[in-house]
Amino acid sequence: MCDKKQSDLDLWVADFAKKRKISKYQLVHTGNASKGDGYLGVVTFVNVLAENGELYNLVIKSAKKGKELRKQTPIQEVFLREMFIYSKVLPSFQDFQLEHAVNTPFENFAKCYTVCREIEREALILQNLKPLNYEVYDRKKPQNLDHALVVFKGYGKFHALSLALKKQKPALYEDLTRGMSDLMAQFLVQAHMEAGFSQDMLEALDMVRKDDEKSYRKLELLQLDAVEKYIYKIEKPDDGLSVILHGDCWNNNMMFTYGNSANASKSKPTDVKFLDFQLSSVGSPIYDLSYYLYAVADEKLLKYHDLLLQAYHHSLTSFLEKFHETSYNIALEDIRRHWKEFGKFGLLLAPTIIRIELSETEEVVDLAERAESGNIADAFSGAKIKNRAEFEERVKAVFKHFASLL
Repeated sequence: MCDKKQSDLDLWVADFAKKRKISKYQLVHTGNASKGDGYLGVVTFVNVLAENGELYNLVIKSAKKGKELRKQTPIQEVFLREMFIYSKVLPSFQDFQLEHAVNTPFENFAKCYTVCREIEREALILQNLKPLNYEVYDRKKPQNLDHALVVFKGYGKFHALSLALKKQKPALYEDLTRGMSDLMAQFLVQAHMEAGFSQDMLEALDMVRKDDEKSYRKLELLQLDAVEKYIYKIEKPDDGLSVILHGDCWNNNMMFTYGNSANASKSKPTDVKFLDFQLSSVGSPIYDLSYYLYAVADEKLLKYHDLLLQAYHHSLTSFLEKFHETSYNIALEDIRRHWKEFGKFGLLLAPTIIRIELSETEEVVDLAERAESGNIADAFSGAKIKNRAEFEERVKAVFKHFASLL
């Protein structure tokens, strides 16, 4: 049981130090994440200097405590889900790779040192990637092809681990995925946000109608029961192409590095780390890929959609070979087919996520404040933003792209 006389920060760091057998240390609070970087949590940066001179750069991700926010959102559940991913799923993936002596393993995530599961003190103590030259891409700017290629290839390796483990250690895979309910759907239902997402979909379709009648005619059937049809993930597609998902794939949940050189170009990353596994669940890999691409792309990047699918397919299948796993026989056409079927998920999320990404700091919603003043049902949908023109161009590009696939 946690000592109520200790501050939360002191408690979490003390637990970290105890587990690493650090008896004496200095704690320095170095800052907090910007507004909009955590809707259900608070992100705090600290340095811990051990007596032996070893320095630990840490990120403490803690759950917000507001009673109204906790009534309207599944805060505890999403924090426990992320703890499960870091304590069970990712270690299982690492062990599996070691067993197969994989020389280029999937390591695209931060280390998790310890967690606190106590109610209203939920927290994860994570590695701070900034000192390792990783950074979050500017959310207001669309990502380019080089960024998207690194992400699609990273997801290829991540998803391949699920497929290989499912075939070779089915009992373990079943144990890891048994309780992985769809927390994003639960969030939207509990917060009563379905109507807002449907309204955003209708608004996007109206933008397309005014701009491209042909595309609109292909898309107009999406108006009917959009949220109910597309927001709930299908855990087990008929063809068995189902994986453990990252789950929350917008711009701020990944960090890029551009090499160690001070002159390294910020247009061509060399690696990516995925953050925030709170909404991790199970389903078609396209749930991750479509969420990501439609959240970060402009018209220029969307022209490379099939090239990205090819890069993903090559990464997926070549990584499966590391485990001598050839039984799936996944073709590129299978990935394309999945996009047409499950890419509607990313399409539905796109208007809301793009609006969030293009919001100025003063326009960012504080969910805790909104919950205390009433409800958060319309917290993200329909809000007016200064970058309206770019918002409309990005949304139209995404919807017209999906129409081109139909």
